[in-house]
Amino acid sequence: MRRVYLSAYEDKVFFLASALAFDALVAILPFTMLVLAMLGHLAYSANDPVAGMQNLLDFALPRGGPELRATAERFLGRLAERREALSLLGLPLFLWFSTRFYSSARAALNDVFDTEESRPWLLGKGIDLVLVLASLALLLLNALATVQVAAHPWLGQLVAQLGALGAMVVLFSLVYTLAPSRRVSWDMAMVGAVVAAVAFEIAKALYGFYLARFATFDRLLSGSNAVAVVLLVAWVYYTACAFLIGGEVAETYDLVKRQRQQRAVLV
Repeated sequence: MRRVYLSAYEDKVFFLASALAFDALVAILPFTMLVLAMLGHLAYSANDPVAGMQNLLDFALPRGGPELRATAERFLGRLAERREALSLLGLPLFLWFSTRFYSSARAALNDVFDTEESRPWLLGKGIDLVLVLASLALLLLNALATVQVAAHPWLGQLVAQLGALGAMVVLFSLVYTLAPSRRVSWDMAMVGAVVAAVAFEIAKALYGFYLARFATFDRLLSGSNAVAVVLLVAWVYYTACAFLIGGEVAETYDLVKRQRQQRAVLV
């Protein structure tokens, strides 16, 4: 742990995390527009719009009360009306800012793994796009698993929670493998990914607990919702720190493994 802390301090991980958190927060805005557009498309059905909206509410709010469902239904109705505009505006902005985020992540991980960027610019942008698409798929899987946690008994909750954790482990290991300019072995990436994924899931559970207990979905302008926005920013920064510290753990793991191999050769 001491070696990880010293490496994080030397690499200025907490400063790098602030830059990553800023890029992530900027990318969240068009991503939110895309999510809202997708909800609008899912809620709207050419054959039966009411049935499509009710099916979406049954999946997302299996235990929601009538007041919450009525508020969500009005919200989905507005989204359905604006779904095309949200899609046209959100998609190009999201692709621009999300690939920018992964460009920053590549630069930060190159610092963590003590290497220089040696790949062509076009190849780096291709890697950014691949990571964006993989992130969308795995974050969607994580969100679906998280939704199902609240809708099933304890065994189903355990399976869903493990599925959500597994999705994040795969995502972080993929980023640790593809983003740095140097070669990262699968076990090295997996060690760092487990650390980052566990830290992410703990923070997600705490944030979800606050939203479930204190957030007011019927009144957007409230003190508890303002606190929720501040906590969201803190969560994003915390996740960026966990992501980079996971990289430091992976780098330290690789260093210790190589030292043991050298001692074995000398003996």
